[in-house]
Amino acid sequence: MRGCLIRLPRLIVDFRDVVSAVEDWATLWTTTEDAGRELGFELLAALHSRSLIRRSARYIRHDNYPMGWDRRLVARGQKIIDPILNLSRRHVSGFLWADALARARLTNVERIILDDGQRHGIRQGYTVPTNIPGEPEGSISFATRSTRRIGQERQFIADAIGRLAFDAARRLIGLTTLPDPVPHINDRERECIYWIAHGKDDRDIAVILGIGLETVRTNVKSAFRKLGVIKRGQLVYEAVRLGLIDEAPSIPPYG
Repeated sequence: MRGCLIRLPRLIVDFRDVVSAVEDWATLWTTTEDAGRELGFELLAALHSRSLIRRSARYIRHDNYPMGWDRRLVARGQKIIDPILNLSRRHVSGFLWADALARARLTNVERIILDDGQRHGIRQGYTVPTNIPGEPEGSISFATRSTRRIGQERQFIADAIGRLAFDAARRLIGLTTLPDPVPHINDRERECIYWIAHGKDDRDIAVILGIGLETVRTNVKSAFRKLGVIKRGQLVYEAVRLGLIDEAPSIPPYG
């Protein structure tokens, strides 16, 4: 066991040394796939979720899953229905699919996706959420056709490799050199958004904050403009996603 614990992190160090200097996609993904196979994962998917809906040079997108699999993951109305991607939105740490799915309330459509994945050899996996405020939701998944239990050591190393790979991908498309994408909102705008998240209308907020109704409306309109939204639910969702206010679980994502 001691030898194993010494040897395994070497893969992380070697991988970091390569991808920190990588300058092209082919080398990045070949190196990542090779590292995944060394851990027992034949399949890899690294992506910004929006890339399933619209291709863009500003989105990360790579996988070696079965051909055409990505087309199964988006339903009518451009809604992503892959249960693993949906779970990654609600996680900070990496997660073993079996563990996360056992606790999740899945829709019938999501269960069909999982069953279909099993038939195509996507049986087990480990996903690393890579959600960064101001950037599209992202994740990197290592999957296998094997049904052998994925141990803690493999999970730990996959997590480290996944984060290093995704950060290298962000560097290649220029995300690490962009100015801060999170818009600046002032304290009053933040207070208004906070109370909107708790179901208060403009009049309620004016009373709570002890300010005029027009002042509230002005700040709410300013927040709409800065966050690029037109509805109050969208305003709260974006503020939470960007880390401008704390989580508001009563406000669902808009699609």
